[in-house]
Amino acid sequence: MSKGKIGRYLLYALGEIVLVVAGILIALAINNANEQKKERDELLAIFSDVKADLVIDTTLVGRIIPYYEAREKLADSISKGFFSREDYNRCLPCHSMITTYVPFKLNDKGYSQLRNFNQSNENKDSLAVEIVQFYNGFINIIDEISSRVEEDTYSTLEQWRNTQPWFADILSGKLPEAYLDYISEDPEYRNRVAFFNVIACKNLLPVLRQYKTQAEEALKRLDERLVPNDQKS
Repeated sequence: MSKGKIGRYLLYALGEIVLVVAGILIALAINNANEQKKERDELLAIFSDVKADLVIDTTLVGRIIPYYEAREKLADSISKGFFSREDYNRCLPCHSMITTYVPFKLNDKGYSQLRNFNQSNENKDSLAVEIVQFYNGFINIIDEISSRVEEDTYSTLEQWRNTQPWFADILSGKLPEAYLDYISEDPEYRNRVAFFNVIACKNLLPVLRQYKTQAEEALKRLDERLVPNDQKS
């Protein structure tokens, strides 16, 4: 101080402070970059799981849709009274139309992971948000209608088991005359077919078609995101 060097010492101290602050900021930047990379890697891994679920589900739906489309044509004709006894005798699918169904439930492993990821991260990825919304729009309604189809199928089987003497015969592939009388003349059978047509063909089938269309679009978006940067054109 006696030699007037205080300014030099203050400048030196200020420089030390700047270096410390800069070091802290650089460390924070590196840490944030590492955290962001960790989140990106985690998100890509979840996207891979979602893609695997969608591939399985769209494949299954692609087989289920024709199944219900074929039954819709039969159910429309039966409900309108277009089938004769001879038609029923020749129509093998008619005899299992309301006593069989195809169970379907969306695989939700990837969806659950993605939903949890979105909830735990403040920075929302647009594709992650869209996919969660996509699942939210389908998972409950598909479960609900599919469960209703299942309940109606078992209800028919139980009712026939308890009331119809030919029940065991048709399960073994026989077509007793009493059974052919029932399906060709009894209004109850047409009513059951009409109800099956409403819940399985008029409700579930359109939802499955819409799901398949949107799921295939989601798969395209996921494929674009999962392509490594060095392979993108």
